[in-house]
Amino acid sequence: MNIGRKLVLLSVAAAICIAVIPAGSGSLTAAAEDDYYAPVTETEGTALLGQLHDLITATHTYYSTYADCRDRAPVTDPPLSGETGVMEFYTHETITTYIGSSNHVGRWNREHVWCKSLSNGLWKSISNSEGGGGGDLHHIRPSEMSLNSTRGDMKYGEAPNGTAAYSKNESGERSQLGGHYAGGAFEPMDNVKGDVARIIFYVYTHYNTYTNVSGTTNGASNPFNYFGTLKFTHVMAVSSEEAAVEMLLEWNRLDRVDEIELARNEAVYGIQGNRNPFIDHPEYADMVWGDGATEPPAGSDEPAAFRAAVQGIVTEGTLDVRRTSLETAIAAYRALTDAQKQAAAEEAETMRAAIAAYNEAAASCNEAAGRAECEALKGAGGLSDQG
Repeated sequence: MNIGRKLVLLSVAAAICIAVIPAGSGSLTAAAEDDYYAPVTETEGTALLGQLHDLITATHTYYSTYADCRDRAPVTDPPLSGETGVMEFYTHETITTYIGSSNHVGRWNREHVWCKSLSNGLWKSISNSEGGGGGDLHHIRPSEMSLNSTRGDMKYGEAPNGTAAYSKNESGERSQLGGHYAGGAFEPMDNVKGDVARIIFYVYTHYNTYTNVSGTTNGASNPFNYFGTLKFTHVMAVSSEEAAVEMLLEWNRLDRVDEIELARNEAVYGIQGNRNPFIDHPEYADMVWGDGATEPPAGSDEPAAFRAAVQGIVTEGTLDVRRTSLETAIAAYRALTDAQKQAAAEEAETMRAAIAAYNEAAASCNEAAGRAECEALKGAGGLSDQG
């Protein structure tokens, strides 16, 4: 299990918000996101699926290409370290060099999470002009070349006692563990499984042509033939659609949305015009394909964790300590369902007031030259609950 690493990343990942929150610009609000989902009125099943399909296709105003995924990766996938380069998808390590004209290990390439060979022909030719799902920035992620080759066109699934798959540095030495594989199935690390599931849900929702959902556009507003038939069993190494859905829903619940996905969703939204709804509202997955339940898995208590995090907010003292306590509360808030957020509205307002006070203090601090504490916070951007 790699849940621990996921939690650690939450405290670090705020730095990547500089891609969408310029220093000194203040914090983002959820108003734009609320407006985006205003057309979604259904609450379950294929009716909700149809509305989500219509929404993300109607707002998809710029269809990127495979080349875009290379050129825009430093913006959509900036390193956690704040250095130049990109953040590798499976390991989250920083890689500075694109493969260029040679397939060198230790460099990054573009990973089709839903492989071209498994797309039922929808991703067209793998060239720089490839568009649709094969060039969608919500879909394509940077991957270290040798790890990319190891995964190849294997479907996702469970690989108990499988062979370890490592990324490599440019000297050809092992770098980071990126997953395991066995029997034609590639199992990513636990802290990436949710990312994989939410990408697959997005691709399935966007690029399928629906015949069982009334009123859908089927992408008719765009001039390209990017739509067709996709099944979860095309990309998941299981025996049935039901088993594939069950595994994806499990991964979606196991690995919750974090600040990395939130910032990336904003960055792609700014380029393509559409969002991944399963990042903004991970509960949609259960509402469409599950039993409609939006409660967290047994044994977890997100509302109690959020209330405890709010009680732990530091409103005085150094800004870095205050920021850390707020990041913990923000992460706990993001794990709540919509119903849980409504039930914890009072605590949420307490958190938002503390965020506003911190943002004001940080902005003033950035104007005071010579203070080491302020220097360390420069470029971090404002804090927001992001939804």
